[in-house]
Amino acid sequence: MTETLVALDLETTGLDANRDAIIQIGAVKFRGERIEGEYETLVNPGVPIPGFISELTGITDAMVARAPALAAALPELLRFVGNAPVIGHNLKFDLGFLQKHGALRNNVSIDTYDLASALLPSASRYALVALAAELGVPLRDAHRALNDARATQQVYGLLAKRADELSLDTLSELVRLAADVEWGADYTFQDALRRRTEQGAAPKRRRAGAPERGLFAGGGAAAGPALQPADEPAPLDEAPLVEMFKPGGALAAQFSSYESRPQQLKMMRAVARALSGQRHLLVEAGTGTGKSLAYLVPAICWAAQSDWRVVISTNTINLQDQLMRKDLPALQQALPQEFRAAVLKGRGNYVCPRLFDAMRRRPVRTLDEMRVLAKLLVWLPQSETGDRSELTLTGPGELEVWLRLSAEDEGCTTERCATLQGGSCPFYRAKRAAESAHVLVVNHALLLADAASENRVLPEYQYLIVDEAHHLEAATTDGLSFVARQSELEFRLRALTGPQSGLLAQVVARVGSQLGVGQQAGLRHQTEGVAAAQAAVLVHVANFFQQAGRFALAAGDGEVGAYSRKVRLRDEARESGEWAEVLLAWDNLKNGLQPVVQGLQRVARAVIEVQDDGAAELDDLLTALAGVVRWLTNFNDQLQGIVEQADAARICWVELGPNARSPSLHSAPLAVGPLLEKHLWFAKRAVVLTSATLATDEGFAYIKKRLHAHDADELIVGSPFNYRENTLICVAEDMPEPAQGALFQRKLEQGLAALCIATKGRALVLFTSHAQLRQTAGYLRAPLERAGIRVFDQIASSTSRHQLLQSFRAAEHAVLLGARSFWEGVDVVGESLSVLVITKLPFDVPSDPIIEARGATFEDTFGEYTVPEAALRLRQGFGRLIRSKSDRGVVVIFDRRVRSKAYGVHFLDALPACEVRDTPLALLPETAALWLADNN
Repeated sequence: MTETLVALDLETTGLDANRDAIIQIGAVKFRGERIEGEYETLVNPGVPIPGFISELTGITDAMVARAPALAAALPELLRFVGNAPVIGHNLKFDLGFLQKHGALRNNVSIDTYDLASALLPSASRYALVALAAELGVPLRDAHRALNDARATQQVYGLLAKRADELSLDTLSELVRLAADVEWGADYTFQDALRRRTEQGAAPKRRRAGAPERGLFAGGGAAAGPALQPADEPAPLDEAPLVEMFKPGGALAAQFSSYESRPQQLKMMRAVARALSGQRHLLVEAGTGTGKSLAYLVPAICWAAQSDWRVVISTNTINLQDQLMRKDLPALQQALPQEFRAAVLKGRGNYVCPRLFDAMRRRPVRTLDEMRVLAKLLVWLPQSETGDRSELTLTGPGELEVWLRLSAEDEGCTTERCATLQGGSCPFYRAKRAAESAHVLVVNHALLLADAASENRVLPEYQYLIVDEAHHLEAATTDGLSFVARQSELEFRLRALTGPQSGLLAQVVARVGSQLGVGQQAGLRHQTEGVAAAQAAVLVHVANFFQQAGRFALAAGDGEVGAYSRKVRLRDEARESGEWAEVLLAWDNLKNGLQPVVQGLQRVARAVIEVQDDGAAELDDLLTALAGVVRWLTNFNDQLQGIVEQADAARICWVELGPNARSPSLHSAPLAVGPLLEKHLWFAKRAVVLTSATLATDEGFAYIKKRLHAHDADELIVGSPFNYRENTLICVAEDMPEPAQGALFQRKLEQGLAALCIATKGRALVLFTSHAQLRQTAGYLRAPLERAGIRVFDQIASSTSRHQLLQSFRAAEHAVLLGARSFWEGVDVVGESLSVLVITKLPFDVPSDPIIEARGATFEDTFGEYTVPEAALRLRQGFGRLIRSKSDRGVVVIFDRRVRSKAYGVHFLDALPACEVRDTPLALLPETAALWLADNN
């Protein structure tokens, strides 16, 4: 770009342009890489600068006291900018403050956020600081206006070069799509396209409706020949496997930090024997065992030797990525056996070429649509997988667009992909690679979807290893649950109509042109009938969910606060007068949905008649119509099961959102054991379940009962860490009981503040409720920050969990406050995490419908169900502290019920053998600080 541009940044007293004020302006004028001038001024806002803004920017009231008011500063800024296009990061924010004073209303605007979102589709974050780091742009003292403007100018220059490198076809389509929406990147792409066409280049033309296979040309995982499983596979020879695990063996040669561990070798042998002997096995492998290699090596050797596929299921994306990006590629180098490995995810993880083409054909409706389409146009030619894990999607709007573009639609089949997309469909490619893989990595959700669909999702397999198996029951529950939301049903119904983009309008436009006058009138009559039925049923949708909300409100004495309420649909609840109103509203909704579904089926038949005449490009319309019919039918059937309680094996409830908003209806399976028994234990030759936390203090009896794993072999492999020497547990012996409410909270806050100051932070504090976390964070922030200790709060933070953990690791003295998701998956090695605080024992909420219903199936609900579940969760939390042999740390339990209640022994006995001290609150800070000083 050869014209003069101006990069602009403001610092303000807040985020609201109508209420807050500017405190600093910075601007950089440049042409190409040459800087033509800079402008910077502080601005007196006429009001005090909030403390957190001063902390963020370094700008204080004293600094702006003699600065010009905005009215005096603006003329100089306007002279500096002139008519030049203005560049900024999230530029709408800055322009909002200036344009309300009449400034820069007519200048072209360019937003580096939108540019980066399109040109860096896989960037970890799109904040200016993060982009500068990713692109190698220096940025010191961020949140000072001129520094940020300088960084914006350099980031823009690098992004503009990337725009110039795009293909002419991509540039042309970006410009075409942006014509219908206000998008902060369009000017840059228009300029790049103009210069390219001036050089004589021209974009390709493609037939309307034809899929653009070039965008989906990534190779994906190579599909090999089909497996030929041996009828009677020979057992594994363990001796060569043992050699691999020895010091100096194949694994030590491949993994630089590898160390031989007897616990790992013991687990490897057990997995090998389970596969060879066609036995089921439960393995608890303590932290530091190296269980991934302990099951991967025998699984690979078994699959390569027998040609029987081994499926490995994980719960988290992190572990799945570790296996596919690190462990399996390394083992392909280390092991003498040749094997193929692949990952298969649910359809919703892959972009659908048909839906992508359909969205590109119609006008862009929203900024989120434009951003996602731009990402895909840039990303797809580079991607080998078409897997959304490679993309960074920000906010619910972009995620909703992805859902409309993903291959989740079951109207698509692998056969359809092969025929219509020429094998370019990412999901088809992934499935084809899976069918030839010796080792197939999936997640629990897909594993259970395969079981629930009678094995129609995954390729045939008989050998299964489930890692993170402590999540198996919850994952099965989630996979077999259903929720009916008003917003989702209304979205599906409203997508049918619309003058241009509605499905019915597309049918009329694309099918009608191929019909005679009489047939056109008939088709229009059918689509108008569906539209009328849709308008009528939308009234019943609103009434039904309104009545459901009134029912939930009445069930709680008419009071609702800032938290959601769940009302289980027991027999007595279904006999109330409010529920009778729900039933009446349901009859109207059910009867209203029927003509919509029937009308769509008639429209589909009309399209088929044209299809038979050779109009094959209408296939996507047929698929879309079939998908809507299928979705509405399933929604109706599932909701009917909830309202009419058609299945006693399911738990049903109504949920009311905070402040009595967004009522929804839910159902979940009462027990998952029978499903696992049928589809795993009875159906597969060998199933291995492994986790760091499967057993309670009474062994595997609890997990076996929950999962119906009655005949599985058992193995507990201890951790190689010496907890007796590297961990101290302190129980606050004089804490009030949690039931004492305000007194407990006050003592917790005081005790935590003193403890964290004494240990100089370095603490992870685990809570069982967001409310308590929020209240405690409010108390702790001031005293800890005065002591130089940063407080990271899961609830107040606007960053992701990953970013929060990164910030905590990087801070020298910090405290991280986390709720349920932080009880596991936190891996902070070293002194940054030296103190783990358990605020309360992690009992489930007893009134939760699933917990309540399942608990009722036990003779002793508390002792047989509530305590074992909480003990397993405590073990998960405990495991956050010691992550390497060199780690040392203190666990502080503020819930003295581990000592004062008879059941408390089950919690302490479930933890590794450590030194346990009963410590008065007053001595906790000194005890923890001295122990850490003596042991580090």
